[in-house]
Amino acid sequence: MKPRRAPEDGPTTDVLLVEGPDDFNALIHLIRHHGLFGRCTIEEGGGIESILTSLPTRIRLENEERLGVVLDVDVLDDQDDAVRRVWSRVRDVLRQAGYSSLPGLPDRGGTIVREAQKPIVGVWLMPDNTVPGILEDFCRFLIPDGDRLWAHAIQAVQAIPDGERRFPAQHAAKANIHTWLAWQEEPGKPLGLAITKRYLDADAPHARQMVAWLRSLFNLSSP
Repeated sequence: MKPRRAPEDGPTTDVLLVEGPDDFNALIHLIRHHGLFGRCTIEEGGGIESILTSLPTRIRLENEERLGVVLDVDVLDDQDDAVRRVWSRVRDVLRQAGYSSLPGLPDRGGTIVREAQKPIVGVWLMPDNTVPGILEDFCRFLIPDGDRLWAHAIQAVQAIPDGERRFPAQHAAKANIHTWLAWQEEPGKPLGLAITKRYLDADAPHARQMVAWLRSLFNLSSP
């Protein structure tokens, strides 16, 4: 199946790979808010394993001049080492593809790797390159300061008795934010539309940090 891309006629030289449909839709809305839609192409990569497997071929073919990847850092048993573990996998793939100037840890503002005669590669590890998490953890940072419903949403999820909780512990971030979204003016909007509806603040510091990384990676000036 051909991967989803947006826009379909977007630049083929500047591509941002994201893991799944939720990331795909949320990044479209975030980029559109900042006036960058159409200036790079967002492509759904099918998960971290698929993205890391495809990177060497994409780099070798050199169809892209600039290639960004946004990856989750799933919260598993070893919380403290999760970011280091995922970054080590990415670094190993890039080293084997011929990149030599690779930091020991991801840059806090998003990593950008430049190597002569190779595509520029950018890496963003959710939610902020420093702690483990997923898209929902990133979106939690976009909840407006002082929002009183957020604490109630967390309390409501935590109050579910253990025997009645149907989701695993590592999905608590999803449960928290989707509970919060269920209590908005138009309940249950997906994360991308929640950005457009301004329930989530696309100008929050974490959002601006990601957008700054995208501007630098794809050499984009303000619209």
